[in-house]
Formats: sequence, C-alpha cells, structure tokens
Amino acid sequence: MPLRPVHLLLVAVFSVLGALTACISVPEGYEDWKEVNREYESGDYINTLNYLDDLLRTENDYTGRAAALKVVILGGMTRSALEIEEACAEGISWVKRVDSGPYRTCIEAFRWRARTNTLGLIDALSEVEKSAAASGTVSLDFPLPEASSEPSPMIGRTRAGAMPAEKVFEPSVARVVDRQIFLQVSDLVATGEAAAVKDMFESLPVTIPKEAFLVGVAKTLLVAAAVFGEDRLADTAKKSATLKRARECLQPALEGGDAMLLSEAKAVAKRISAESRR
Repeated sequence: MPLRPVHLLLVAVFSVLGALTACISVPEGYEDWKEVNREYESGDYINTLNYLDDLLRTENDYTGRAAALKVVILGGMTRSALEIEEACAEGISWVKRVDSGPYRTCIEAFRWRARTNTLGLIDALSEVEKSAAASGTVSLDFPLPEASSEPSPMIGRTRAGAMPAEKVFEPSVARVVDRQIFLQVSDLVATGEAAAVKDMFESLPVTIPKEAFLVGVAKTLLVAAAVFGEDRLADTAKKSATLKRARECLQPALEGGDAMLLSEAKAVAKRISAESRR
C-alpha cells in the first residue's frame, strides 16, 4: 500500500532526528561517570573507586570531579577504618581474654584498612591538585550519603565491650563509612554545621576553593598518621610521609589571603608539629 503524504512526512522527520542524534557526540568519559554515580548512590564505594580509576586513566570532561570524589571516598574510608579500629581497641579492655578474639581480628583488619586507604588518599591528591591548578577551585558533583550525624550504635556498643555479632557488625560498617564521608565533606567545605552542609548540596555542583579542599584533606591525613605510630603499625617512615603530605596540603592556605582559612591552617600545622614529635 503506497504511503500517504503524512506518512512520508513522518518518515522524513524521524530520519532527520535519527541523523541528528547520531551526530551528537557523547562527552568522553560520560558512560564511566554514569557508572560511578550508580555505584556511589548504591553505597558500593569499592566499585565506585574502580570506575573512578577507569575514568581517571585519560583526560576527559569528568576528570576534575572524578578526582575530587575519589579523594572524598578514600578520606571517608580512612576515617571510618580508624573509628572502628579505635572502638575495638577500647572495647577489648572490657572483655575477658578468652572472648577477645573478635576484637583482636577487628583491630588488625581495620588498622590495615586505614593504612591502605591513607596511602591511596595520598596518591589520589595529586590528580586533584593537577585538575585544580588552572581554576583554583574544586568541583564537588555528587549527592551526600544518607548518613546520620550521630555515630553508629555499633561503634558505641563495640567501645563498651559489647561488639555486635558479625552478621550485624559488617552491615553496620557501611553506615560508619557514610557518616565519615559526610564528615569529610564537612571539613572540605569548611563548616561543621550539618544543616549548612546539606543546604549547600541541594544544588550541584558545589564549587569550593582548592585551598579549603586541601585543608580538609590535611585534617584527615593528620589523624591517619597516628595509625603508623609505635603503638600501632610502627612504621616511622610512613608516618613521616603522611605528615609531610599533610603539611604540603596546608601551604596554599598558609600563603593565601583568606584569613579564616589561614587561621585554620595554622591550627592544623601546630597539631602536625606535635604529632611529629611523638
């Protein structure tokens, strides 16, 4: 049956639309960035880091925001590992030696997680510094985790010598990571007010000065350096390298013109010097 004029017109229209669609180029890295967001919003931070690594292998439209998100996740994972390790170290003093096995396993496991994530964080920083070199700003283009501002009940119970069973403990770890990612972001945007942070992230991306971002990372590196101390992993070289990198993160703020950031950077620098002498 011959096509009517209206049918011919529709065919022509769809042909043109198809041709136009084919001509629209998808930004390089777009598909990987979609996967990053999917995994991040599901709370699977290990897979998120894998996709971020794929994305950061080449220069593309998403390099800057991917580098920033990688630092945020590794910062949150470092901090959460330290929080859990410290809870187990405190809780072990409340239990009999015969019942201390799970605590000892926890301490060792999360101590090494803190080590691995700290070293990963240090490596990831260079990509952010490179991306922000021209603009002097860092773009945070991701939603905040659905995290409580209060510590996980698992942390409180573990500190008190009542570590939950493994089937409850492991899922609770994710909540600790979520909260520490939120706290890491709070340090990066230089505000401790949870409500203010949430308001900032109502509209994305959130763009902040590179100096503020690096001061926030320096705070995490300062805390993380303690895991290399004599009473824990006893790795003096790694502790020194971590504190050195923290000092380097403070330099832009120490040399900049923002009085509030300068004051904060000086306070962190003082704490770094104290930690270096321990």
